Amino acid sequence: MQEVNFTIVKKRASPLVQFALAVLIGWAGMGICRLLHLEKGTEYFAAFIAIILFCLINVVVSLAYESFLRYTVLCWYLYILLVGLLLLSAKFSSGISIWNLYEFRMMLISVSLFYLLSSTMVRGIRLIYSAAEQGF
Repeated sequence: MQEVNFTIVKKRASPLVQFALAVLIGWAGMGICRLLHLEKGTEYFAAFIAIILFCLINVVVSLAYESFLRYTVLCWYLYILLVGLLLLSAKFSSGISIWNLYEFRMMLISVSLFYLLSSTMVRGIRLIYSAAEQGF
């Protein structure tokens, strides 16, 4: 049987690298929205693209890490920081509050629930994999 090796993933895709990548993508998207003079509120769309990218990459990469507390809980804090940072940046860039945009409020709730549930389920899958690997 071939053994799964996650060393490249652990070295290159740490939570801080994922966070920094998502912030850069979000800010770049907001800059493009401002540069092209798109309609107001599209900055939130760019922010949510970066947030969803962080969620997807983070859930997949979490399979490589064994510790729930060292990886997943840290990533939840980084997610909260990312959401706050990008949504505040979108607010200051567009001049519109997220509370005035119903679609983006619902998107924030659904993406947050998806991220918390999927990261918890992936940790459960990792626990089952570890138990099966040890022969329990």
